[in-house]
Amino acid sequence: MLSDILAALSLGRRLIGTIADLRRDIQSVRSGDPRKNVHAGRLEALEGRLGDLESQAKEQNDRGAALEQSLKDMLRATEALAERVSTIFWIASVACGLALIGLIASVLALTRTIH
Repeated sequence: MLSDILAALSLGRRLIGTIADLRRDIQSVRSGDPRKNVHAGRLEALEGRLGDLESQAKEQNDRGAALEQSLKDMLRATEALAERVSTIFWIASVACGLALIGLIASVLALTRTIH
């Protein structure tokens, strides 16, 4: 009976040693203790979110640059159109002035021929 007890203790000791070795192997495979894994997971999620925010900021910056370029193009087109409209206005004003002078000359010529 004593030999059975010693055999059971020996078997238990080997079992505990094997479990300890297995535990060390498992911990070496893991990247640290579980509390650090929770923080590592949070940090990975935060890094992922920061990466997403950086890509969104870059997209917004690109959109802003494209919008700014579009507005500059529109400003150039509007200024060119304003110059053309101004030219047309002055041409029409000069034409009206000349027509008015012609009308006055015609009225004076008509009144002189009637008298």
